[in-house]
Amino acid sequence: MNGNEEQRAEALVRRFLGGDLSRRTFLRRAGGFSVAAMSATSLGAVLAACTKSSGSAGPSGGPATGTPAAGGTLKAALTGEPDTIDPATSTIYTGAQVYDNIFNKLIDLDPSNTFYGQLATAWNATDEKTWVFDLVDTATFHNGEKFGPADVVYTFERILDPKTASSYAPLYNAISKVEATGPTQVTFHLKTPFGPFLSNLANNGEIVNQKAIESKDPARNAVGTGPFEFVEWVQGDHLTLKKNDSYFLSGKPSLDGIEFQFLPVNQSRVDALRSGDLNWSDAVPLQQLNTLKSDPSFNYVTSATAGIPDYIAMNTAKPPFDDKLVRQAVYWALNRDEIRQVAYFGAGESGIEEVPTGSSWYDGTALVTPDTGKAQQLLQQAGITGTLDVEYLGLPQYPELLKTGEVMQQQLQAIGINMTIKQVEVGVWFDAFVKGNYQITSAYQERTIDPDNFYALVIHTGGDINTTGYSNPQADQLIDQARTETDTQKRFDLYKQVRQIVFEDSPIVFAHYETINYLMQKNVVGSTVNPTLELRMQDVGFTTPS
Repeated sequence: MNGNEEQRAEALVRRFLGGDLSRRTFLRRAGGFSVAAMSATSLGAVLAACTKSSGSAGPSGGPATGTPAAGGTLKAALTGEPDTIDPATSTIYTGAQVYDNIFNKLIDLDPSNTFYGQLATAWNATDEKTWVFDLVDTATFHNGEKFGPADVVYTFERILDPKTASSYAPLYNAISKVEATGPTQVTFHLKTPFGPFLSNLANNGEIVNQKAIESKDPARNAVGTGPFEFVEWVQGDHLTLKKNDSYFLSGKPSLDGIEFQFLPVNQSRVDALRSGDLNWSDAVPLQQLNTLKSDPSFNYVTSATAGIPDYIAMNTAKPPFDDKLVRQAVYWALNRDEIRQVAYFGAGESGIEEVPTGSSWYDGTALVTPDTGKAQQLLQQAGITGTLDVEYLGLPQYPELLKTGEVMQQQLQAIGINMTIKQVEVGVWFDAFVKGNYQITSAYQERTIDPDNFYALVIHTGGDINTTGYSNPQADQLIDQARTETDTQKRFDLYKQVRQIVFEDSPIVFAHYETINYLMQKNVVGSTVNPTLELRMQDVGFTTPS
């Protein structure tokens, strides 16, 4: 046993005793610790005292139980509007919320982080560089095309084709070749061993059909094998799906359809849920969270381990943040607990890593205590003697991120940085963010279930979501090494080193880990918060026809 395992064991106990982990999840994770760790920490005692108990719905944050009746159209609120519903090119979380109901992947992750098959019935590695998948033989695409291994080959060749410009290509660049090796079998040949391979398939591996992609604009006309079919997208208002009557999973979905409405996170959501104008919401005003999650009028779902890392991004390619000393000054001036309390009303966790304390990848790094004196000294070392003026891009559609900027504004003022806030629409913000036309902003990375999902895209030189322009050959080497390592403990140790480099260079500064909260009417059941953050509305329905 080492100190790291001991810290992780105590963190697990804290999450369980604080009500953030279910008994099932706690027991599953506790099984991964050594006997020495259980003896040296409170984990052993809590594990021994843990007795059988029945789960509850609503206030506990667990899935509301009940058998959904067939029928009904779910009116669901999303925080924002998708950029596209093409899974290969979408880079916004709300896009995934929609298109994961239209497409299937080969495999996925359940709420306990266990892989299960969607379009794959079995999978195994014949060696460290070869994965064989057996496929279902009963799935069809919404255009009538029968699903088969050729669709899998086409999907990943398309992602890897530079012409597609897929942000997820780096997650699959270890693939050498994908080939059909039978009428219901496909084989992946890898260039090297690849630790996050299965996680990446579960995270961003939606299977598309070549005929569908080439016949209509895939950004606006999604065709998959999933439980729901695309109907219409009214820009700025809503996106509608209907039930796939030919879905290969018997009895699913229960709903006749879904209308995703693009609504701001404010009191209007709560009022709409109470009145029935909405049935389901992906977010609630955080200032009301503690009240609403125990309100008997609603079902409430959350997860302490499935969420989104929020971070401060600084443009390292332009002054003043091309100077590491200035970025470090921001790091040391930041009071994460204050951001969590003010911007997030105490919800979630004060961020220090790309994963939360409940994740098996969390390394136990202590939260940094802000040091104004040290921050001021760093600015002086950078040659800044007067007030430094910087501009922060703020997103009013994401009130927590905007409020983070407002809190930072006060924190940075204390060290001599005058940060003005420029509020822009999502499209304007995104264009400036990806093109590097900004100085400092708040951002988030969707669906981070493996550290590779974050570091290969956001930190690695040339990464498709490396919007800070950051480049460090040592970090690149460690990220690449961790990708080709299949031993979990060795990967764990490599990511600890990556985090230390990011801490020292500060192209980004983790500020908060945002846990996901869903609120729905009492007669809506089956909704869960999953590691990949997809909504899986195939399992959702009304207990009585609506």
